[in-house]
Amino acid sequence: MILRLTPKLVQKALELLKRNKRFLLWVAGFICLLLLLPFFFPLPKGLYRPTSKIVRDRYGRVIRAYVSTDEKWRIYVPLDKIDPLLVKTTILYEDRYYYFHPGFNPFSLFRALIQNIRAGKIVSGGSTIPMQLARIVEPKPRTIRSKIIEIFRAYQFTVRLGKKRILERYLNLAPYGGNVEGIGAASLGYFGKLPDSLLPGEIAFLVSLPQSPTFRRPGREDRQDARDVVLKKMLRYNLIDSTDYQRALSLEIPTGFKPFPLNSPHACDFLILQHPEMDDIRSSIDMDIQQKVENIVVSYRGFLQRNGATNASVVVIENKTGKVRAAVGSIDYFDRRIDGQVRGFYAFRSPGSALKPFLYALALEEGVITTEMLIEDAPYTFSGFSPQNYSGKWRGVVKAEEALSLSLNMPFVLILRRTGYKKFMERLYAGGLRGPLPMSDYGLPVITGGMEVRLLDLANLYACLSRGGIYFRWSMLENEPVPPETLLFRPGAVWLTLKALKKRNRPDAPDMADFVFPKSVVYWKTGTSWGRRDAWCFGFQKNYTVGVWVGNFSGEGARNIVGAKLAAPILFDILKAIEPEYWDGTFDWEDKAMDDLELADVCSFSGYRPGSNCPDTSMIYVVKGSFPYKRCPFHKRFILEKRTGYRACPWKKYREGEIESAVLVIFPPPVRKILGKGGVPSFPPDCRLTIERKTLRITSPPNGSFHIIPHVRDAGYILLQAYSSAGKGTIHWFVNGEYKGDSESGEVLSIVPEPGDMHIVAQDDGGNVESVTIHVMKE
Repeated sequence: MILRLTPKLVQKALELLKRNKRFLLWVAGFICLLLLLPFFFPLPKGLYRPTSKIVRDRYGRVIRAYVSTDEKWRIYVPLDKIDPLLVKTTILYEDRYYYFHPGFNPFSLFRALIQNIRAGKIVSGGSTIPMQLARIVEPKPRTIRSKIIEIFRAYQFTVRLGKKRILERYLNLAPYGGNVEGIGAASLGYFGKLPDSLLPGEIAFLVSLPQSPTFRRPGREDRQDARDVVLKKMLRYNLIDSTDYQRALSLEIPTGFKPFPLNSPHACDFLILQHPEMDDIRSSIDMDIQQKVENIVVSYRGFLQRNGATNASVVVIENKTGKVRAAVGSIDYFDRRIDGQVRGFYAFRSPGSALKPFLYALALEEGVITTEMLIEDAPYTFSGFSPQNYSGKWRGVVKAEEALSLSLNMPFVLILRRTGYKKFMERLYAGGLRGPLPMSDYGLPVITGGMEVRLLDLANLYACLSRGGIYFRWSMLENEPVPPETLLFRPGAVWLTLKALKKRNRPDAPDMADFVFPKSVVYWKTGTSWGRRDAWCFGFQKNYTVGVWVGNFSGEGARNIVGAKLAAPILFDILKAIEPEYWDGTFDWEDKAMDDLELADVCSFSGYRPGSNCPDTSMIYVVKGSFPYKRCPFHKRFILEKRTGYRACPWKKYREGEIESAVLVIFPPPVRKILGKGGVPSFPPDCRLTIERKTLRITSPPNGSFHIIPHVRDAGYILLQAYSSAGKGTIHWFVNGEYKGDSESGEVLSIVPEPGDMHIVAQDDGGNVESVTIHVMKE
């Protein structure tokens, strides 16, 4: 029968409404009240409780969990990250008509009332999932008044939160025994994994717990019965088939909570501090690599302790992405005696010689040096700073590439002076490397370890070399995009630098009797701080860069805390473990490097641009457009007496054949003292000015002359020369009141110029004094 809407029927309906207008208004008002009432009262604060923080590895595996601020294991898991079968089973077991009631089920409540009357006590509450959530967030005694409040709260949640958010809140706050709350912590605690992919038997066990978490926790006899009840219900309502059911019945019940994961503790602590806003952190740590590194570090503990070191820190950075794949802060996180919880990879420590490759690359691209250029290795003093080599020995002069391989200090101090301190520091800052003090506070000692740096930052700078000079900041977050790239060093300069870093027969190579180098090529560098407080080693192969620090967090030094002895063996063992495949040392950026280089003709002896007196030349690679302009300062031509070898006297007449022209190698005075050769030939003893009275005359430099120091280039030396009527008497030289050295009459003493006025005084053994003033300025 179809009801037809006729005018007569409409008229009757209107008349009925008029007669019952007041009643309808009351009904409408009541409905509005029901809809608005939930908004008159605030939601309980307990709905949003503090959660535990978790850290995952690069593959999503949980490697560390932290208790919440209220001392609960409560790991928040979004509903869409929870196994759908677990969600369906929860609804089936707890509240089958969940999606069909307004927060409370009147039929369930009536049924529970009848059961309680018959039993004479409370045996059933008829609670829905929203009502259970209300009881969780606002615990109250089980009374009628409490039940009424639960019903209201359940309705309020339904109106204001919706079914999905209620279910998500319930699953994340449900009790699972002890201080474990929520499905995330329960799944991790019982099965060692988050609830995104669980077996039916595991789901049944977890679903059975919230109704009575105290009595059904592992160890109770009825825990399996409760799980099996859930499994039967799952089978009955076709959530699983009979095969899954039988397999689930055979699954062993957990006997207790598994220890919550506590892996890579230093890296996890670091991430939690760096990202306090994140509760679920996807780190870049690769636990397979992390565990290998940790095992190797721990295996060296006894060896390190016997040599005076109690701690070690390691980082492993993936070259291509800059992701940190392993980070070890100390040998033992739990050992308070050695300050085990210090994150050594982020602590400021002195790097010793570890910054030299970056100065070397900068000097090459700035045209300050060539790889074959001779650099002085002799004692100099710079405003009280007198660097010494690790060996305590001087070589006089050494090629630049050899100075890097041997990690000599004085040559690199000189290279820093000639390159420019500010330019070098700005390049380090651009590469993310800086110390705790302002840039201007370090000075020349920066190249020998005067600026403390972080292991993580310095290892990342070495990873920049593995990419041909391309820099981007390291990252410990797997999903963080790779930052913008910066060309920090030219690829040609990097390629020339790496030639020195791959040599194996170096003084800083490990000297352990049973040590075996990796078969693959390794580019590496060690460092040892002043006082032997810090031992470092950095190295990389095709895929990874490794940085190792060894020492004591207290700063205490020891004789054997040396990079080659303590840090290098750890580095090579790690590289062998994480890069097992053979690699010949070639890079995919080498074509760019070769395009950035050109062949240049240099003096075979000095590596400088050849001068007119250089007897032989060689072709070497230099960075394109960066060939040093300065010509060889070592080969000089002199007119000598054939018979005596003395320099021809300017005031003496010689017969034909008595003198000859010869090219000699002349070294600066400090080098000459080390090598015992390379001095300017002397004049004959009888070569002197014809002077009526005893006098002293300065012939170089001329009084009032100007000397120009080219910008950030090696300006050479100012030659001091004087003649004394005392013949072979010693002449003593002073510059601006500071003693500079001695020379014989007619001999030359070389000094390094400083900008400004230089007042030069000469005094001979006869007490004669002569002075000149010259003006020195930068270009």
